[in-house]
Amino acid sequence: MTKNAAGTPDQNMSAVVGRRLRARRKECGWTLGDLSERSGVSVPAISKIEIGQSSPSFDTLMRLIRPLQLNFVEILDPPAEAAPSGRLTATHLGEAERHSTGHYDYEVHSSNLRGKVMVPLKMRIRTHEVPPAEEWSIHRGEEYIYVLSGTLGLHTQHYAPLVLKAGESAYLDSTMRHAFTSEGPEDAEILSICLSIAPFER
Repeated sequence: MTKNAAGTPDQNMSAVVGRRLRARRKECGWTLGDLSERSGVSVPAISKIEIGQSSPSFDTLMRLIRPLQLNFVEILDPPAEAAPSGRLTATHLGEAERHSTGHYDYEVHSSNLRGKVMVPLKMRIRTHEVPPAEEWSIHRGEEYIYVLSGTLGLHTQHYAPLVLKAGESAYLDSTMRHAFTSEGPEDAEILSICLSIAPFER
């Protein structure tokens, strides 16, 4: 996300992101200092993000939402209006929203459909070494993973690592910390479908 002219969608989204971060931090009973300590992001930076004065980079956003146990799509997805029945959307070639972290590349599909309970992601796993424990993913709900290509290493908080080949899958409780690695010479690609009991909105 980047700064843009006043009143643009990017700036409006920054305000939404800030409000949601602050609301979730308050739900956890944390001060700005508490979140700073857990995320490694400075108190002034968090304060500016929460009041919409600064738009965080994707990496900074991931560092903030991880200790809050939020899926990044919960933060990026604007509030939904009442969802009509019979909803339908399609993501055509090249239309998926793209984001990257130090370990993964994300393509977010069906991003224009608001208030959904499933979030489909295509992911490229660029790391071949297990990320540090503090960088493992954790978010509310459940997650289904299907390996499209390559060989995937699935690392979880409570179980021994799994190795999954193309055509194989796993289903997990995503409130359990988890991380991915590519186990072969090429980067693994996976389909990840995140499911929340409530729609991806707060």
